[in-house]
Amino acid sequence: MDIFDSSMRRKGDLAGVFEYDEADGPQNATAYFYLSEIEGQPVGSIIGVIHIRSGAWAITKADVAIRWDRDEQRVGLFVFGVLTAAFDAATGAKYGGGHGKDFNASIPWS
Repeated sequence: MDIFDSSMRRKGDLAGVFEYDEADGPQNATAYFYLSEIEGQPVGSIIGVIHIRSGAWAITKADVAIRWDRDEQRVGLFVFGVLTAAFDAATGAKYGGGHGKDFNASIPWS
């Protein structure tokens, strides 16, 4: 099963995008979180990428949420209700990734 979800900033200029792709079968699946530019040329340009996970994963669309923080400076990927990765749109900083790994990423959020 492939999963795709996104959330656009109210200004309409940027979006956080999650993609889980099983095109080569579940064992070779990949999941990425992108920051994408909506305006400008070319439209839909990816300006940031965070690798989330590779390999089979028991996940559904209901397990994933993408949200902007209250100031719409950061966009975050929540998996199973936990903030897993984020982009800071103002600075270009990337946080998190590697879901399921043994680490505790410090992800700023407001």
